[in-house]
Amino acid sequence: RAGMTTAGCAPGTAPRVRGQFARHARLRGASGSHRAVARARARRVPNVVTPNALMRAEAADFELLRVLGQVSYAVESSSEKTLTWSGGEDGAVPDSISVSGDGPHEVGDAVMKLYAGKVVGWDDGSMSKSNAVPDVLLKEYVNAAASALADAEVTAYMALYGDPSDSTIGMTWDGKVLGEAFDPASLPVVPLIAFFASKQVGNSDANGSLWTVQLWGAGGLARLASYPSKRQDIYEQKWWPPVQRARDAGIGPRARFVRNAARGVFNAIAAIHKRNVAHGAIDASAFSLNTLEDGRADDLEVRLMNFGFASVLTPEKKQQDMRAAAIVVAELLFSSLALNGPSQSTSAVALTRLFENVFLLDEKQAREYFLEDGNYTDVVEFLEFRDRQGDGWRLLVDAWRGDCSAEDILGRLEAVQTPYD
Repeated sequence: RAGMTTAGCAPGTAPRVRGQFARHARLRGASGSHRAVARARARRVPNVVTPNALMRAEAADFELLRVLGQVSYAVESSSEKTLTWSGGEDGAVPDSISVSGDGPHEVGDAVMKLYAGKVVGWDDGSMSKSNAVPDVLLKEYVNAAASALADAEVTAYMALYGDPSDSTIGMTWDGKVLGEAFDPASLPVVPLIAFFASKQVGNSDANGSLWTVQLWGAGGLARLASYPSKRQDIYEQKWWPPVQRARDAGIGPRARFVRNAARGVFNAIAAIHKRNVAHGAIDASAFSLNTLEDGRADDLEVRLMNFGFASVLTPEKKQQDMRAAAIVVAELLFSSLALNGPSQSTSAVALTRLFENVFLLDEKQAREYFLEDGNYTDVVEFLEFRDRQGDGWRLLVDAWRGDCSAEDILGRLEAVQTPYD
């Protein structure tokens, strides 16, 4: 299959390292001599700034600005795989974000490093030279174990970007081109624009590394997992028009954020399943957001990422993705709307134990349990607004069982209103 296997990939130089990054990143061997070797002439392509589709690139096309963290991959005794993001010294990412799934890769420990970077090889001279906001997020898959994840990720994106029906390009009888080319950003996934092989950063004597390059999103490193505990600024309620004043009352913006985020989760799952791709490692950290602010709930954009465990969609894989997505939405709902805020009892682990082992995925038992607990008043109101006859609970449980498609669940979510719409 097409992908990023190490066979046939001749490592070149690593992406060049900006001087300040080389001095302060504390990467082993990231010295001036490394920068001198890595500095290469950037290819200039007229009128092109960044690619609009997945492509094979070169290390010299990118410049590393700073290290963000390290991703470790381990096979536990239960065969469950766990990815952990370790915070960078600049505090750009939280101390730990876990991404777990039952992927097929029995490859042992794996190591990946994350960097903020700039595009230099496709710059036509019009790009900003400022480093305040990076252009791209680069993942370096350091060892052979990690290369399996790189291969799975690139293969998944090739499938996502390879549907010919996404392009409306055509030609008239007289040779005029009509329509539009496929835009990868139109999919609710974080765009992957390039991949390449190079020497390891800071260790030119080691075996080569594989790299993937993602566009830096509007929300930077914002993840759905961070939202429930995010301290919100005091929202300035608009007093005109009156309709907007009613929408912004009380927890209105927060309720709409939760509802729109839930729609975004299943919209992303529906999109990849439609293209015959199973994600295999869905949790709240796998969803990138353009904002974590309740006040921007109406502009929320949700994108799926971390396709290192992806595979071809099967009925079993579809059910696995749906169950995981339902757990993500349940944790989002209960952690965000509980009167006491997120806690151990609103975690994915605790809710999974309740819904699966105690309620046995019976929506009536779940409703009765949470109805008696005053901590979840807003959760109950959210799920039962406008007397939907328990459909909010039923929708969550149906998704959890995995019997419905993501598209079906999304259609039902589109009809969900909050008291503040």
